[in-house]
Formats: sequence, C-alpha cells, structure tokens
Amino acid sequence: MQTRRNLLKSGAGVAAGSVFHIGSTAHADSPLKVDSQFEGSIQNVPRWENVLPVPSPPRPLSVQQIPPAYGGKAVGNVFHGVAPEYLTAPADWNMQNTQFYAMAAKAGEARILPPSMGLTTPIWGYAIARPDGTFGPAISPGPQFRFKGGTPVVVRTTNQLPEEISTHLHGGHWPSHSDGHASFLVLPGESRDYFYPNVLPRRKDGSFDFTESPSSMWYHDHAADLTASHVARGMAGTTVGFDSLELDLIKRNVLPGIPGQSDENTIYNNPYDLFLALGDKVFHPSGAIWYDTNNNNGYLGNVETINGAAYPRFTVEARKYRFRFLGASTARHRRIRLSDNSQMLRIGNDAWLFPKGQTVQAFGISPGKRVDVIIDFSRYKPGTQVFLENILEQTNERGPEGSLEQIERPDVAGTPAFIHQLLRFDVVAANPAIPNASINAQSELRPHEPLAASEVEIRRSFRFERKNGHWAINGMFYDERIANAVPRLGSVEEWTLENSSGGWWHPIHIHLESHQQVVNLTTGARPLYQNSFKQDVTMLGPNSAIVIRMRFRTFLGPFMFHCHNNEHEDVEMMFQFEVAESGSRRALPVSRFFA
Repeated sequence: MQTRRNLLKSGAGVAAGSVFHIGSTAHADSPLKVDSQFEGSIQNVPRWENVLPVPSPPRPLSVQQIPPAYGGKAVGNVFHGVAPEYLTAPADWNMQNTQFYAMAAKAGEARILPPSMGLTTPIWGYAIARPDGTFGPAISPGPQFRFKGGTPVVVRTTNQLPEEISTHLHGGHWPSHSDGHASFLVLPGESRDYFYPNVLPRRKDGSFDFTESPSSMWYHDHAADLTASHVARGMAGTTVGFDSLELDLIKRNVLPGIPGQSDENTIYNNPYDLFLALGDKVFHPSGAIWYDTNNNNGYLGNVETINGAAYPRFTVEARKYRFRFLGASTARHRRIRLSDNSQMLRIGNDAWLFPKGQTVQAFGISPGKRVDVIIDFSRYKPGTQVFLENILEQTNERGPEGSLEQIERPDVAGTPAFIHQLLRFDVVAANPAIPNASINAQSELRPHEPLAASEVEIRRSFRFERKNGHWAINGMFYDERIANAVPRLGSVEEWTLENSSGGWWHPIHIHLESHQQVVNLTTGARPLYQNSFKQDVTMLGPNSAIVIRMRFRTFLGPFMFHCHNNEHEDVEMMFQFEVAESGSRRALPVSRFFA
C-alpha cells in the first residue's frame, strides 16, 4: 500500500525544526504575552487603522461544462485524481449543475499590520484562478466560497508551494478523497480535484436529512506534520453554506439580509452576514510572521488579527448583523463579549443553526470552532463606537485560565480581570429602505433530531494524553495504515472523549459528521444549551470526559479525528476511522488510500 512517506517526491519531505519568519504581536488594555524565543518581536501595534477585510466570493469558472482554465484536462485527469463518488453519484445529487473552480496554494504578501507601520508580511495563502487559467495573488484568509445545498462543486487545487499540502473543508459532509485527510496530499507542482457534492446524509427512509445542512464552514491546510506551521503562515479560508431553509428565513426577514437579493442570488450576496476569523501572530521586526517549529505544545501570538488584519475597525448600520466567528488560531482560546456587556443572540454552533437562539453576554471559542451570533446595533445611536473584546486570559500553551464550565457560561458577572480589545464597530444610521431583521430568542431556525441511546450499536473510548513529550490517543500515535475505529455505514456510535493529559486543553474535531454531546462525565451534567445540538468540535478541559453520539452516513472512509490544537495534531494526537459496509469493534488496516 502506498503511504505518505513513499509518495513524497524527492525533496518534498518535511523540513527539520527551525524558527522561521512568518508573523504577530499585540498590546492594549490587557497585553498578550509572548514566549521568550520571540524576544525582539514587534510589541506595539496601533489600533483601529486597518479596515476589516470583507472577502468577495469567487464566481465559478463554468457550470456544467469543464472550464477552459482546466487546460483541456477532464475532472480527475490530474496527478491526485478525483473522488470515486464523482463518477458514481446518484441522479438525485443534481450533477447537471456542477460548478467548477480552480485554486492554487502559493506564496504572497499581505498587509496585516496597520498602514502606519509600513510593513508587509510574507504569507502562504490561496489564489483563485482567472478564466484563462492563471492565478491571482495569494490572499489570507483565502477566497470565501459560498455553496448552495444540492449544487455539486469541483475545486481543482494546485500546489505551488515547496511543501506538500492537503485542503480540509471543515464542517461539511464530503467524500474521503476530498475531505482533506492528513495523508491524502497534494505534492508540490501537482493538483487534486476536490469534489464537494453538497449533498445531505439520508434518513432511513431515503430522504435527505435537512437538519444536517451546514452553514458556517472553513478550510485550512491539513497535511500531516505540517498543519500548524501552514495555518500560521496563512493557509485558511472561510466557506458559507446555505439552503432553501436559510434563504426562506431571509425572505421572511427573520435572518439579516436584503429580501429579494440575499435570498435569491446563487452566490449568496449578503452585506449583513460576515465571517470574523480570529487569529493571533508574532511578528519579526521586518513584518514577517515568527513561528517556532520546534514547539509542539502550541503557538500563541501577541498580536490579534481578524480576517487577516491586526486590530481593525468596521462600520455597521444601526441594525442586526449576523457574525460567524471562527477560532482560526492554532492554539489560542477566547471568550468574546461586547465592551458594554450587552446581550447578543447566539444562533449556531460550528456548522449548524440552533432550533432557537440563545441570549448570551459572552461565548467561548476554541481553535477550530465557529460561533454564529446576531448583534443588534439598532440600540446604539449613530456615532457610537462599540468594541469586541476577548476576556479570557491565556498565558501559556496549556490552555486558558479558568475552567471549561466558567468559559462556556453565557453570562458575565462583574468586571473581567482580563480585557483585550480586538475590533472597533463604528455605528452609522441604517438604510431605511432595508427592514431590520426580526429574529429574536423565540424565532424558529433549524430543527434538530437527537440521537437516542437505543440507536447506539457500539461504544468506544478515546483518551487524549501526553506521551514521551508528544501527544497520543489511547497511548498510540497517528498511523496512516490503521483505522482505529471502523463504524458500520448507517450506524450510530457513542464515543467517550477523555482528556488524560493533566492541565492541558484539547478541542477535539471529528471529520465527516456532526456529533451530539450526551453528558459531561466530569460534572455529571447534561450539555449546556449551546452544546445540546450538533457540533464538530468538542472542547475537553483539563481532566474532563464527555460522551458524544454520531451517525455515519453516505461516504465510506477513512476520515480523521484529532485535537484541533494544530501543534498537538502535528505531533500525532490524531486517529482515523474508516466507515465500512461492515463495522468492527477493533482496529483494522485501512482498506482505501487516496494518494
């Protein structure tokens, strides 16, 4: 069987540990600390000079027919091929409307630091293809894809970098070949056709399960051993998913948007719905990002960024906005609130909307997580400035101060001991021609179907622990040849996720399917409201254990699950599961490998 190691071309292997320049810093109200190996890094970054970057979605190169930008090569006629499902898809996957894109992973430069500093930052990012097949400049975050449920997409991804990559579109339901498996690589100079059918899993009666329709997704590099350094360099982007249910909520003026525009356009044009990708970096005095590849515990920057800009400002109308927060850091956790401690309406966790919203003053967000929130700026007079703040201190790679239960509380009592401002909102008058959204805590959003204990076929336990200075699961390291779990296609399983690594925190991400929390074994408590439905990242605080359930549908494996502290997964806190026609209670050799 071909493996990652024997697939690599000469010279394409993993580089030895080093400190290289790639970028970050911060200071403010409560300053962010920087590790000693970054002594001499930029410490004082002006606030509110940058304007928040808002990405424009790329348009497909073609629909239904192979675009000229593919250079006459049919889908799959590239070095790393295409998912078998592209050729065997059922008729009701709506294949005749397939959209075609092309993207390259490449080096570039970005203005992350404020203009007054006069510095540019070398990045590794993503570039979208022009109609003639040439690529634009690399940007970070990368192009924001917008996928409509039921509309298949092919993204031909070319690697123009000197190291292997693997693009994981996090939060979706994808074939194994296209899922960004850590060992299904795109070698330097080669391409892979990522096929995203945007199809929902089916219920037992064969109908599509629309309760599983994803909304807030993101993509990032996932190459084995290289994920953290690649993400730190800038290899991440966002993706909006939408379906008829969400479009109808806009049409009925429940969710923010422009009725007659945001609910009709297949690209989803909505100025009142934005991703906020939260990152942190250390910057060398030259403006380059500073990162230590010898540190396998976690990377903490001392400069906060949002959508690739340090401490930006954003002009908002006095109306409701939908913000899709993304924990895009490799290791930093945050607890987010508004500077006046006013209420927000949380409407989703990771990729999925709640049945109804949850009124909160703050929310926790770990690496890899998404939090969907409505902020109503109509309560402020034009000319008001409101700040987005992180009130969770984290001074080392182990994790944040406080307990998981404290961080996930929806209220804020008293004045936080730590306050670090991230973004300034400048409120202006609302456009009177566009009605304000009507959403409130009683608005019905997406239905939820719980997984019952009676449906569970197999129960498994996974311990996330430290071993010989590295990171392990059940005492073992990642092995691309072994399926550590083999669920039966269509089955429900119950997994216990246990943190046995002492004072370390681990956000656990499971690919392919949403999962549902059942109970916190540490406290004996049922999940809090925000964790009572679907998610794809479960946070494990120190010495905690949480039981989850999931149903495995549509696609055969293998797929990954791992700690989403990217440094931890790179030093082997990662397993894989292979969904198969016949399940197994024990680990088995992987039967499929998509080189």
